[in-house]
Parts: sequence; C-alpha cells; structure tokens
Amino acid sequence: MFLPPLSLAALTILDAGPAGQIEASAAAGFRSVGLRLMPLLATDTHVVGQPGAEAEIERLLEETGLAVLEIGVFPVKPAMDWPLIEAVAAFSDRIGARYVVCPVEDADEKRRIATFQRLCDITGENGLTALVEFNPYSACRNLDTALDIVARAARPNAALVIDALHLSRSGGSPEDLVGVDPALLPLVHLCDAPPPPAGDRSIDELRAESRTARLLPGEGSLWLVRLLDVLPDDVGISIEAPSARHAHLSATERARRALHATQALLAGRG
Repeated sequence: MFLPPLSLAALTILDAGPAGQIEASAAAGFRSVGLRLMPLLATDTHVVGQPGAEAEIERLLEETGLAVLEIGVFPVKPAMDWPLIEAVAAFSDRIGARYVVCPVEDADEKRRIATFQRLCDITGENGLTALVEFNPYSACRNLDTALDIVARAARPNAALVIDALHLSRSGGSPEDLVGVDPALLPLVHLCDAPPPPAGDRSIDELRAESRTARLLPGEGSLWLVRLLDVLPDDVGISIEAPSARHAHLSATERARRALHATQALLAGRG
C-alpha cells in the first residue's frame, strides 16, 4: 500500500532544538522535517545569524537526506523584527524549505493584513509560501477569519495550514473545508485529541492543550480520516503532537511513535 511521505513538526519534539529535530526525525524514519528557526520562546535555539549553527543544520540535512517541509513560526504581531525575518527567510530558502507558518497575534484588521502582505513579499522572494494558522486562542480564531486574511492579502504565495486540533477546538469540522480552493490547503498538522470538555475553556487552557496535551493520530476521537479525505491528495502531512506525558522519552522515540501511529492510521484508511 502506498503511504504518502510524512514530516515531523518541530513542536512535537521542540526541546530537541533544530539539530536534534533533524537527527531524531531521520533516525525515526521520516522523510522530511519542520524546524523552529524563528525563535518564539526563551528556550528556543537561535540558529540564523550563528555561522556554526547554520553550518550544522546544513550538514545534518545533507547527511540525513531529509527535506525541510516547514519553518515556524512567523507570528503576525503589531511589532515585527523585519531584519530577523528576512534573514530567517533567506536561510530557509537555502535549506530548501517550502512553507512558513504564520499565526496571527494582532487584532487590528488593517495592520495585520499589511503585515501579512509584507511577510508574503519577503517569503515569496525566497521561494516560500506563507501559511496563515488559525487557532482559538489567537487573533485569528477560526477558518473563516483565516480565509479572509488570505483573500484580503491578495498574494500568490498566501495560503493556510489546517491544524486538526485547532479546527476542532474552534468549532470546525472537515466539512467546512469542502469547497475551499485546494491551492489554499497545501499543509495539514495532524494530531488527535479527546472530545472537548463541556463548557467554555479559557485561553490558557486551550493553549496548554495545544502545546502539551495532544494525542498521536489514532489515539483520540478526531475525524482524521475524513479530514484527509477532503484535503488535496498531495497535501503535506506534518505530525504535530506534543505531549507532556511523553516528555520523559527521547526525541527519537517520540518521533518514532508519531511516525508509526500515523502510518497505522493511513494504512487503516486504505
């Protein structure tokens, strides 16, 4: 049975750092990887602008043969570090990355469109597609808002990333994607989750689940097979399933479990 190539998102083993993410993904059997090259947290490794770190990433990619599917994350904020963004985009191009992931943290509609347009222009000059990521604890909380941002940006390299957990927790379902232009759906972040608890949840609770309590594909109750059925046949599949309950395991073992769980889901899908 043909199984599509799978990628491991950086967040699944974020503590390993970019070099460790490459090593663990290759050892587990992945064919591509996502890297956190735009530092977001205080614990994130700085690579771009560090010649030794850049050279290590390039060497590891050449040695392992891994492709780079996505680079995270480029949040759309009121204040942007454009020189750093330009440098990260240029290095991402150098290592053959395809997408950059852009969550939205600016509630000002006019400003965030202009910011995203500039992000698209910079990434487009470096052969990258900029993907808006919606999630229920951001300023872009659902699919409709993400589609509106992409439409208003009017850039040829603007599209969406569909995160299974975020689609669920924003009140959406795979049926919401039926009729969306397939060209706007090049990447999916795959994970699983239990049914959402009854009642409203705080921003902190939603964020904590996203970053520390995801399940591997097939372990929960999300409609993952239906989601894959409505997405384009050539969609990039990136497993993003960070879990505090697996934090004691090595990065390679966490990567291996993510790969095997997803392969089992896809094999069962037929």
